[in-house]
Amino acid sequence: MIYGDDSDESYALAIQAGFMDMFPQSVVCNIFGGAWTKGERSRAPYTDAWVDIESGISLYASPNLTHCCVEISGQGCERIIEAGEMQTILAACAQRVTRIDLASDIETEVSPGEFVKKTSHERMRASGHQISETGETCYVGSKKSDRYARVYRYYYPHPRANLLRIEHVFRRKYAKKVATEIVASSLESVTVASGLAFGWMHELWAIGDVESADISVISERRNTGKTVFWLIHSCASAFRRLCSDGTIRDPEAFLKAYFLPEE
Repeated sequence: MIYGDDSDESYALAIQAGFMDMFPQSVVCNIFGGAWTKGERSRAPYTDAWVDIESGISLYASPNLTHCCVEISGQGCERIIEAGEMQTILAACAQRVTRIDLASDIETEVSPGEFVKKTSHERMRASGHQISETGETCYVGSKKSDRYARVYRYYYPHPRANLLRIEHVFRRKYAKKVATEIVASSLESVTVASGLAFGWMHELWAIGDVESADISVISERRNTGKTVFWLIHSCASAFRRLCSDGTIRDPEAFLKAYFLPEE
């Protein structure tokens, strides 16, 4: 966000201009152009909040920050998917996504505990089990980590009591990778990949013929892999651009000539 001065009007215009710069005008009007109301509470590091209840979208901002945070609820995401705009939105902001949750509903009487018991990964084991008056939830992985899952179901008479929900939560670099892969492949392919990452082995998790996307992220470790990260972050985007504009006409031949070992 770029401010003209310290006025409230400049603050509002900067937020509006940020939307217009990032997303196509049709998306701004149809998805983010609802009835916004000022929220009573915000959250750190933001001082202000606005909510569009009908669309399920919240916005957090502060006049001393040059960015704002847009949060879209599950119902808001359903609306965007139905409108056919999810790919457009993610294509515009995939590298700025800080968290993304993928939810899958399965109609069954199987409990969350039964589902998470069957996994092929030793590291991905249930880390928490909560039972309340309204339902049951199992967590797989630490809620403080960059990726974890929660499997839950509501008790009757909740309208979704017949569904078991599996939610895969991705943050930071994992969120950016997942968002990028949804654009490159499909939401279904990324969901399949998420299930593989957590090693779901229960027969309910039937992936069918959907091909898995690649949502792997190279781990940044001190004193290892620095050259790989330098190569990806410094050269990958430039290489794609040169291929797109025709400067590099044969990417495979280019890589063989300058990067791959001689045969």
